[in-house]
Amino acid sequence: MYAGLKPVFADIEKDTFNINPEEVEKKINEKTKAIIYVDFAGHPCEIDELKRIAEENDLWLIEDAAHALGAEYKGKKVGSFADITIFSFHPVKHITTGEGGMCVTDDDELAEKMRILRNQGVETAALERFGPKGKWTYDVKMLGRNYRMTDFQAALGLSQLKKLEYFLKRREEIVKIYMEELADVPFVELPISRPHVRHAWHIFTVLVRKGINRDEFILHLRERGIGAAVHYIPVYKFSYYREKFGFRPEDFPVAEDISERIVTLPLFPKMTDEDVMRTISVVKEIGREISR
Repeated sequence: MYAGLKPVFADIEKDTFNINPEEVEKKINEKTKAIIYVDFAGHPCEIDELKRIAEENDLWLIEDAAHALGAEYKGKKVGSFADITIFSFHPVKHITTGEGGMCVTDDDELAEKMRILRNQGVETAALERFGPKGKWTYDVKMLGRNYRMTDFQAALGLSQLKKLEYFLKRREEIVKIYMEELADVPFVELPISRPHVRHAWHIFTVLVRKGINRDEFILHLRERGIGAAVHYIPVYKFSYYREKFGFRPEDFPVAEDISERIVTLPLFPKMTDEDVMRTISVVKEIGREISR
């Protein structure tokens, strides 16, 4: 939108909560410029299908992998497929630099353009002026912004990156406990992980059964010390986007249903098995109380 483009939303899949390629295909017209997809919760989208659609329609393919650092799709790391993939280093993500993130691409021209844009539009050759033989002159090539990461943040990020595999494996261990212990609980539906992906498990979400008051469920969890949340309120529901673009909930029936029932349970590497089992115990207890 900052670049003057208009967002067009497509509905999501019922099981992964990722964008549905069939719905994407329906929305494409002569004005479409790019497909932007999010790997929700760390589960990669059906990238082959999205890539096919992009190639057939000569569109840019941009991946929001803020949830999916370390995830894999058919044996290849997320970040290997789209024209540009964006990762987040926000404090709650898999690794952090305090704030910020990174973009990856295999296109040298795009990479150079991003380097210029992140540095207020200043040509990258300008960095050479700080050397012993550097020139004092430089040029501004385009309208950029200050997206530079500090050296301190980069150092923190590099140290965190070394721990990524440990973080991923610990998340997988926690999810395994959740899945086993909640498998026979009738009032929640558990998330899936398709066999051809490695799920990064940024968050662990369940769906409460229809007829259960999701907000009441979360309130009771929080009252008993469980940090439950909702990820996320659909963008089409926010007043700015609704009023500017005329989005309607009935245009996105799957997203609408899921957004009314989704609950995020705690998931982070420092959770102990005891923490997980206590969360499960409270979930079962509250579920029995409010589903009677």
